[in-house]
Amino acid sequence: MKTVGVLASSGPYAIHIARGLLPVLGRVLRDLFPPVLRVGIVSNPVVWGLYGPRIREALEGAGFRIVVALHPDGERYKTMESVMGLLGVFIGERWERREPILVAGGGVTGDMGGLAAALLLRGVPLVHLPTTVVAQVDSSIGGKTGVDHPLGKNLIGAFNPPRAILSDPEVLGTLPLRERRAGLGEVLKYALIGDGALLDLLEERVEELASERFDGELWERVVTFCSADKARIVSNDERESGERMLLNFGHTFGHALEGALDFSGLLHGEAVAIGMLSAAAIAESGGIAAPGTFSFIKSLTSRAGLPCAWPEGVTFEQIHPYLVRDKKVTGGQVALILPEAPGRVRIVRDYDPNLLSRGLFA
Repeated sequence: MKTVGVLASSGPYAIHIARGLLPVLGRVLRDLFPPVLRVGIVSNPVVWGLYGPRIREALEGAGFRIVVALHPDGERYKTMESVMGLLGVFIGERWERREPILVAGGGVTGDMGGLAAALLLRGVPLVHLPTTVVAQVDSSIGGKTGVDHPLGKNLIGAFNPPRAILSDPEVLGTLPLRERRAGLGEVLKYALIGDGALLDLLEERVEELASERFDGELWERVVTFCSADKARIVSNDERESGERMLLNFGHTFGHALEGALDFSGLLHGEAVAIGMLSAAAIAESGGIAAPGTFSFIKSLTSRAGLPCAWPEGVTFEQIHPYLVRDKKVTGGQVALILPEAPGRVRIVRDYDPNLLSRGLFA
């Protein structure tokens, strides 16, 4: 088992990465919470149908009683209404503050379950069991939780670092191919913002990661690379006041696109891929990026099986309202994360606002 440490204001926690982790899940939680008798589970019907029996067996075998709260699957259900439904289950069970919530699922489940744990009794212990690429390499790490609002993505939330993250790359083999490929959008992000070793690996083997054949050992390497990258960044900048903003590479336009499409039609990682190409188009137009940066990112994105063009019919007028409500807006101007070259990005705040429209590249 590989372990990556993360520093947080609430105390350090560990990311445990190992194929075949599910059977020892109960033992890990028993070590974390020795006197506790109950564990709450937040998941969705798809994930619980796949892994519920094994999770139940592992936890009950370690002496826990479990209480399960499920939410509907899909980004459109990432709302306060869904979170209130989850809270109602645990409040109805007379939950106690020392009893942990285990969140089993992808980014949507992690965001909502993490927020529910932060709100329940003003905070109960949280453990993540991420089951998608996006969740294992990115969203479960760093304590961000949240729900969407009709006016934008993730506008309501809280920082709530977990007590532990348990990543089993083997479960990624059960994902539909499109889901695995979409997760590569977040993986590419880490390579393009500065992980040279990961960039070398992707240049050599990205087609393998995007193929039908699942290589658990290769995916374990990728999850470990990304987890270490994010752990280092969020340990230095938990509240996103500096370096952590670089992790939003591709997300400014990606989130705006998701909002304009009413959170349907594109998966999150697909929108991030388009967003990274948007940032590269802006950077080259503004003389910030070295020539060829856009074409390099587009080639790698294409090889990963990700979309390389804006959806037909989407206009700048449609996405602009979401851009100006981005969480990184300061003084009315959004902070852009733009590439200077593959593997090097920077935060740009002083730019011609007209450059934003270049993000809708041809």
